[in-house]
Amino acid sequence: MSGATFLGYGRPDGSVGVRNHVAVVSVMDNCNPVTRKVAEAVAGTIPVTTLFVRGQLGRDLDITLDTLAGLARNPNVAAVLLIGLEAAMTEALAKRIRPSGKTVASVVIQQVGGTINAIAEGTRAAARLVREASRQRRADFPLSKLVIGVECGGSDTTSGLASNPAIGVVADRVAAAGGSVIISETSEFFGAEHLFAERARSPKVKAQFLEAVQGFEREIMAHGIDLRGSNPTPDNILGGLTTIEEKALGAMAKAGKSPLVGVLAYGEAPREAGLNFMATPAPAVESLTALAAGGCQICLFSTGVGNPIGSVVSTTIKVSGNRNTVDFFADNVDFDVTGVLERGEPLAEVGGRLGDYMLSVASGELTTSEVLDVRETCISRFLPSM
Repeated sequence: MSGATFLGYGRPDGSVGVRNHVAVVSVMDNCNPVTRKVAEAVAGTIPVTTLFVRGQLGRDLDITLDTLAGLARNPNVAAVLLIGLEAAMTEALAKRIRPSGKTVASVVIQQVGGTINAIAEGTRAAARLVREASRQRRADFPLSKLVIGVECGGSDTTSGLASNPAIGVVADRVAAAGGSVIISETSEFFGAEHLFAERARSPKVKAQFLEAVQGFEREIMAHGIDLRGSNPTPDNILGGLTTIEEKALGAMAKAGKSPLVGVLAYGEAPREAGLNFMATPAPAVESLTALAAGGCQICLFSTGVGNPIGSVVSTTIKVSGNRNTVDFFADNVDFDVTGVLERGEPLAEVGGRLGDYMLSVASGELTTSEVLDVRETCISRFLPSM
């Protein structure tokens, strides 16, 4: 990674965005149609929707609100427009966002007289926020200001041999420069968690990591589910992965070789720089949503047989080392690392080029998921609704 700086947008809380979005955020599920209409009407906005909130209870409600707030606080967001049904829950979410120092505006559907008025009010408010955000200019920032997520989906044999290790090279360099790296997907560690745990900086972190993984495994098995029937997934098997342990060893390569400094809950931001683990489900949209809520400006996403999805908030870079996927799935692949297996290119060199590309994306170059708008948000649900 030559020239370890990027051009970003400084935020009031000291973080740095690689994008300058105005986020139009649904406070609850029944606000999604208005949120989408407003985002469609105003260039420079992104829609952040949710499937729940109303009727959620206890820990589940807190997780959902905290995750929505985390998405709004993400450095890639310049300002926030909340679309709420009623005032109380709208204010509850706004309170979680305001400490970031960003402008937080709101439209309450019940107060303005229904969806048509809410769309009109929201469109005017979003337009004002976008014009204000457009006055900001990019400036030069060090690599230490980056928080990157490392993710994989549609994994195959090339994932563990090429794309994941290439991402690991970038992860190590970001961590060494004082930035933060978050690896997620709890079930992707099953069968090899004891090896990853040895990288923990302290006995406390090691114990927290093992409990996160093994506790989740116990929970799944308590429901009578045989993990061998669901992991590796059918597309993993089609791509040549044979066992859950093989899949885990390949997935771990995304984290490079840096020590593990922290264990995070779903959507939680790192408490210190370096490599962190976040406990999330494996499905890509749920995991990417949590990584974005945790403050990741960029996610490096390895795919073997092909997975097109990206995050609405966290710019997503698709990396593949599978020649068939790079050619046939070209519309959704950003970076080709097939040279590792086809030409014996050193991982350090390929990872260095990937790092340079990531810095270009951080400075404004668009990814395939952004250009095609192949992006989605989904917050994990853990309890029943009332």
